[in-house]
Formats: sequence, C-alpha cells, structure tokens
Amino acid sequence: MSAQIAVFIDFENIALWAEQEFLDFELTPLMNYLQGRGSIAIVRAYADWSRFSRYREDLMNHAVDLVQIFSIRAGKNRADIRMALDALETAIQRPQIDTFVIVSGDSDFGPLVTKLREYSKYTLGIGPREVTHPLLMRACDEFVYLETALGEFVGDEGLVEAPSPDAEAARQLLLKALHIHAQRNELPVLAAKLKQTMLMLDASFNEASTGNSQFKSWLEQNTDILTLYVKDHQIYVAPREYRPTPEWESRPWGMATAANGQSAASTAPLATTPSGDLGSSAKLTLRQQYNQIFTRLKMTSVDFATRRDVLRDIYRELSERPGERTTDELLDELCERYENQGLIRSKTTLRQIWQMGFRQRAFDYRDQVASVHVPVWLSPDIDSEATFVRRAESGFVYAVVNAGLEIDKTELALILLNDGEHTEYIDSLLEDLQQRGLILEVDGRYVLPGHSSIPFADEPALQPIIYDIENVQLPDNMPRGIEKARSLAKTAMLQRSQDFAASARSYLMACRLQWDAVEAGEPGATLEDLRWYMASYASVRAGELSQIHRDYAHSRPYYLAFFFLVQEDDPLWSRMRGLINPMLSYYWVNAWRELGLNAGNPSLSATTPAEIAVRAATHEVPELCSLWYSMSTALAEVNPGLVRRVASQIRLNRGDSPIYAQVADTLEQMLMQ
Repeated sequence: MSAQIAVFIDFENIALWAEQEFLDFELTPLMNYLQGRGSIAIVRAYADWSRFSRYREDLMNHAVDLVQIFSIRAGKNRADIRMALDALETAIQRPQIDTFVIVSGDSDFGPLVTKLREYSKYTLGIGPREVTHPLLMRACDEFVYLETALGEFVGDEGLVEAPSPDAEAARQLLLKALHIHAQRNELPVLAAKLKQTMLMLDASFNEASTGNSQFKSWLEQNTDILTLYVKDHQIYVAPREYRPTPEWESRPWGMATAANGQSAASTAPLATTPSGDLGSSAKLTLRQQYNQIFTRLKMTSVDFATRRDVLRDIYRELSERPGERTTDELLDELCERYENQGLIRSKTTLRQIWQMGFRQRAFDYRDQVASVHVPVWLSPDIDSEATFVRRAESGFVYAVVNAGLEIDKTELALILLNDGEHTEYIDSLLEDLQQRGLILEVDGRYVLPGHSSIPFADEPALQPIIYDIENVQLPDNMPRGIEKARSLAKTAMLQRSQDFAASARSYLMACRLQWDAVEAGEPGATLEDLRWYMASYASVRAGELSQIHRDYAHSRPYYLAFFFLVQEDDPLWSRMRGLINPMLSYYWVNAWRELGLNAGNPSLSATTPAEIAVRAATHEVPELCSLWYSMSTALAEVNPGLVRRVASQIRLNRGDSPIYAQVADTLEQMLMQ
C-alpha cells in the first residue's frame, strides 16, 4: 500500500503571496504536485473564506476540506493554532498516516513540524522561496519551494526564467554529502542515497529550484567536481578526485561487451561533453518541443474528450442565447450542469478551455472591453460548431509556428487528437490560420507574416532591444550558434541576482547569436528561444537602468519591450510568469522615483501591482497621477491583457468601493483608446 499523506494548507499565507507574485493563484498545479507525492488521506485548507471566496469552488472540486478561521482584525492570520491542533490530533489518532505536508511560509509552524517528527512522521514543508523562514525549512525532513510545486521554474534546459538559485551553496552541499559517504567508505554512492544525505543536511535542497526537473540532470551539470558512473542501469556518484577500484575503473562509454557478459558501459563513467552534459544526451526532439508548447498552453490539463465536449457546449450556448450572459455566468451554468450529470469539471478547467477560443478571437464583446464580466457573443465569422472547435484548437498550431518550429503534421495530430493519422485536420487548422492572415507558407515552411525570417524585426516596441542586438560586439574567439546562446543564457540567469550589467551583456550576446542562427536557418534555432532571450535581456536591462543608474525614463522602453513579448496568450507567459508581477511593480513604482517622491510606500515587498495602480492614480501629487496615466496608456498599447488583468483584480479585491472602481474604469478606458 502506498504511503498515506495528510496535507494542511495555511491558505491565507500562500494565497496572498501568490497574488502578489503572479497576480493570481492557480490551485491546480499545487494540487497535482501534492497528489503526485502519494495517496492523500486528508487535505485541509485554513482561511477566512469570506475574504477568499473566489477560491472555494476550485478547492472543493479538488476535495479539499475548507476550515473557516474568522478574522479578529484585518491582516491577522489565526490559522496557525488551529492547524497545529488538527495536525497533532491526526498524528495521534491516525497512525497509518506517515507523511505530513505543511504548506506555509510561517516560522510559527516550526515547533509543530518538530513535534510531528517526534511522532516518527515524515514531514514535508512547502512555502515561498523569499518569505519562508529558515527555521521552518530546517525543521522539516524535506522542504520544497512553493514556486517549484507550482511549476514556475522547470526544465533541464533552462526553459523558464526563474529567480537565480544559490548554485554555489548547492554545490557545497553536494561536496559535503560526498565527504560524509567517503568517511563511511561508501564511494561511489548511489545517486538516490546521495540525495537523501543532502536532504538530511539541508531540507530545502531541491534540484527543481536550480532549474532542473531531475536530480540526475543537476549532477550532470556539476561534472567538474564529481564523476558519474552507471552500474546495473543506476547512477552512482564520486568526487572528481576519487581513484576508482578495478570494479569502477574508467572505461570509454559504449565499450564492447566485457568478459563477464555485461556491457562495459554498465559500469563505466558517463561520458560528458566539455560543458558537462551527457555526451549521449540528445537535443529535444520535435515531439518534445511540441509537448512543451502544449503544456505551456495548459492544454494538457484536460483530456481530448472533455476538451471537445466543453467546446461544443460553449458553442451551443452562445448560438442559442447570444449576448445574454457574461463569460462568468455561462461557465457557472456549465459547471452546475456538469455537476448534476456527475461529471468532475471545475470552473478552472472550463476557463482554460474557454481561453483556447479567446486567444484565437472566437468571441465577440461588441463595443465593450473583453472581460469575463461583460456579455459575450460568438465572433461573426464563426458559422458552425466545427468552425468554432477548429478555431479554438488552431491556437496550438499557431504557437508552434510562432516558436519557429517546423510542422510535422503526424506529430501534431498525435498530440492534439491522440491519433497521428488525422493529418487532414492539421491541414484544416493551417488553412484557417492562413485565411486569417496569422501565418504564411514560404518555400514549404510556415512562418509568421513579416519582412524577414524574424517577423517582429520591425516592431516599434522592440526597437530598443533590436538596436542593442545589432550593435553588440561579439568576441572574435566566441563560438557561434544556438548552443553557445543557450550557455550564455544560463550564465546570465545566474548573474542576474548579483550583477545586472553582466547579466544584461550575457543575455544580449545570446540574443545576437540566436538572431543570427534564426536568420541563417540553423537547425534547432527557434523564434521562441529568441523571444525568450530578448524578454530576459529587456528585464535585466530595465533593472540595470532603473535600479543601478537611476535612469528611470530610459528604462521604460525596456519594460515595455518585456511586456510586449510576454503576452498572456503566448507560451512565453508561462515561461516567465514569475517575473511579470515584479516587473510591473517596478515599472509603476519608478514613477515615484522619477519625480523624486518617496517610493517607500508602496513597498514592493508587500504591495501588489493592483494596489500600486490605485495609489498612483489617486495620489495627492498631480504630476504623479499624470505620469502614471501616461505610463499605463503605453502599457495598454503593448499588452492590453495585462492591464485588463490588473483592472479585474482591483474590482475583485475591493468590491464596490467607488475609488477602486474608478481606477479600474480608468484602466479599462485606456484599452479602448
């Protein structure tokens, strides 16, 4: 029988943090992560649900028991005592539950975790990186950053822009663990056992926080201080200076079968390239790249049958009753209908399917700003159910073309339809995208409309970055190509927390190499990676200008270039989601700084962009209000979806307050100019 788990969530603590970091809090990734840890016997969330009512439905759809904690005064979280009592009661009365998960960043839970360990319970802590107290992290058997559980930075190839991990600290932890096993005469040590030792030394270690989805991948990046061996299809680790016994003696990877009948490769050290990567590691296949895009569009969260069923129901409802309901009202009706039918389809799932059509302009909001709170019609060119479904699903193919990848119709059909033989459907999606002028076919290859192989080369919002790319000087001895670009991007990611200028230069050189590779048609050179490097460069260049040089006016074009590249309906949004909130906060707070006003309040560490917007729009200094309005208008031009999100959050968090409603109205009016 698999291990049973009890989960206790300090919901107010993590929801407020997530809203501050990411504008909203997506529950599904956290619940999926928890379910992947074992069989959940108990899962409880603690909050004053009158303040967090918008999350109740999703929590209940995930079978979470909602525990009401009444607030004595605003800002006071009283969940800690109730959670501690419930967890200890469970530990005493449910001996079959051997793993306790505490989801919070509050150090007050440290004594609870210590007591649970006295009861021989395995404790897993989950909390935000920047706010979790070290006392809580050290008390746990294992600690995972909430960003990791939410999937905010995943991927062995650095595919997600993440806060820079303390890589050197992790390497020192690795060496310390290897030293312990050396003292025990246990070298080479099984990789899984080595990780257990590292967790005993530091419960907060997690390879995902270094940008790697697997422990093996992180080990491969550190072959300058260790040697990897494979025996019986398992990985073993030893320090670089380890002198192997005959059993472990180095032999070339792929050696012929040894005398004992085993392949010599079964005990040989892993062959590595100069960069430390496995020599046998292949680049991502086309299918893997397609799957990454499919995942970033959140289309993996629902199965094919559910997706089609919901899309057809949306079409029928809008065909029969056009303009009679808002998006929220329509999805609520569908959710209730599915519940009566015994179908488990949360409103979050329905929103994700709705978004497929929204991204491809399948809906019409007449003269109003697109929002879940205004009446909705089908787009006038949607003439049938089949057209609507095709329009919604064409977004996946468009994202593939947008990434600069070649089109393999069999692979696309396999991912989208679970059947590689229906390539004619992929043809129909490509034809629809062409008819709407979203893609072109040039010499047998599908590309975005534009004057060159880089369709956004003439985009006004990107001209500051493009000028920098065109004028950067690359060292004569620097290797050219996408591998060097990727290596520079990894270096830049590590540099960004300590040296904005160095990080900006590394990203800029990565941009230039990738740009040249795309123009030259180098295999594997994608527009998606180029746009990722450009967005990353824009973010650190904006930080360098505003935070180091105090040149706030010249930093604005780089902020706007970042926001132009990172759109909600684009895969880049999920890759850089962790940067969106702080970038927006700095963008607006710089208005205070540019005018020489005190920006200490609002504080970036405790204020959301929505709150900053309200304070700026209603500030007593007219010059600040005017500058904020000008900056927000420019933002609405390059990324209307982000402005729309902030306006919705202002309404959601503050109800019918006249002042907040006015600010939300102001932001929405900018979208109509």
